[in-house]
Amino acid sequence: MKFSLLILTGITLLTFQGKAQNAIQASGNETKLSLQEAVNIALKNNISVKQSENQLLLSNLQLKQSKDNRLPNANGSINESFNFGRSLDPFTNTYIEKNINYNSLSVNANVTIFNGFLLRNTILQNDLLLKATELDLQAMRENVSLQVVLAYLNILNAQDILVISQSQTQITALQIQRTDKLVQAGSLPQSNLLDLKAQLATEETTVINNQSTLDLAKLSLIQLLNDKNITDVAVERVSLPVPATSQGYDATATKIFEIAEKNQPTIKAADLRIQGAMKGIEIARAGFLPTVSAGANLGANQSNAQKLYRQDGTTSSNLGTVNVSGVDYPLVVTQARFVEDGTVAYFQQLKNTANYGFGFNATIPIFSRFLNKNRVAQAKIQKSNADLTALQARQTLRQNIEQAYTNMNNAAKRFDALTIQVTALEESFRAAESRFGAGAIDFVNYSLQKTNLDKARGNQIQAKYDFIFRTKILDYYQNKPLTF
Repeated sequence: MKFSLLILTGITLLTFQGKAQNAIQASGNETKLSLQEAVNIALKNNISVKQSENQLLLSNLQLKQSKDNRLPNANGSINESFNFGRSLDPFTNTYIEKNINYNSLSVNANVTIFNGFLLRNTILQNDLLLKATELDLQAMRENVSLQVVLAYLNILNAQDILVISQSQTQITALQIQRTDKLVQAGSLPQSNLLDLKAQLATEETTVINNQSTLDLAKLSLIQLLNDKNITDVAVERVSLPVPATSQGYDATATKIFEIAEKNQPTIKAADLRIQGAMKGIEIARAGFLPTVSAGANLGANQSNAQKLYRQDGTTSSNLGTVNVSGVDYPLVVTQARFVEDGTVAYFQQLKNTANYGFGFNATIPIFSRFLNKNRVAQAKIQKSNADLTALQARQTLRQNIEQAYTNMNNAAKRFDALTIQVTALEESFRAAESRFGAGAIDFVNYSLQKTNLDKARGNQIQAKYDFIFRTKILDYYQNKPLTF
């Protein structure tokens, strides 16, 4: 009997170890993944991460634009107009009975010299908001990574529980073979064999349920990966040490919070937004200060009314007579006669009419219907909201750490208790198995012992992974890597 028990125990251990090593063997449709590979794929495909990356690009552009606003502003314009009938000659400023088309070109530029430090404070504010957005992206990446680690551990947990249930099923199958021989030999009643077969059917149902749990755990990871080419996964086993719960965690909840407050990106981002809100107040106050700017312009025009003329002989005009000493002398004036000889060339007209100038402008606010005053008040309210948001972030962080620390301690206690329970139930089951084989106890007692042991082993595995995950959460709050 002892020899048979040793064989069964050995087969159980070998089966469990073999399945634990081979549980990740991939079929043709499975994608083998390590924990780091899973994290990288999830970060690459996660929609929230991509949205945060786009927000970072927008913040970069916003900062760049605020810096570019210090540059001069230049504009050019071209105007073409057509006048029919009685029109104003743009060169002689007289009305003529002629159709005129008029073309003007101009370039003007202006630059802000002083506007109450609005430009400088806007740049500083956008720089702070950019850094806060970078931290938001970091926080989003870390959150996704933590979700992947949880999903990955859930798969390993489900695999281990499945392996245990399969091992227990194989033990029952071996027990059936042994009992069948004893029944045929007349050493045991037929009912023992039937009860064992019913037990095997129940355990096979448990295997199916555990396989379903594993499939759902894989599905959760696949959904986090968000890759249409990955339809099934086979995760690599990671080295998970047996929890040393007796040593406790290496930091208290208070110490963890002190570290997290200095390192968590959500806290840093909230503090940066407070500084950005303070700059917002200074920006609003700029409305009370004068604005000084400088400008320059350059212009020229052209029209078909500007003509070329050439001399075409002379004309004499009799202006009358002039009496000198009683003698009348005729007064004749000879003038050169000019006729149109085409239109002045386009670029020649632009050269002839070119004009330029520059100047300075100062705008002094006197009364703006309390607009600037209300803007400052709104900026102060936004600063107050930023303070409250940062306070809420710290409060949430403390609560999460305290809850995670309590959950970790409870998981440690549960694992210790279940470890003791499994050890005791293993001894009890070995004794029950020997007595059942000898016919000293009935199947009900034997089945109860086996069921209790199977349940305790499953609970122990769950407690183990729960404890490991809780410690990883505390590691995350301390900015430690999530690797194993």
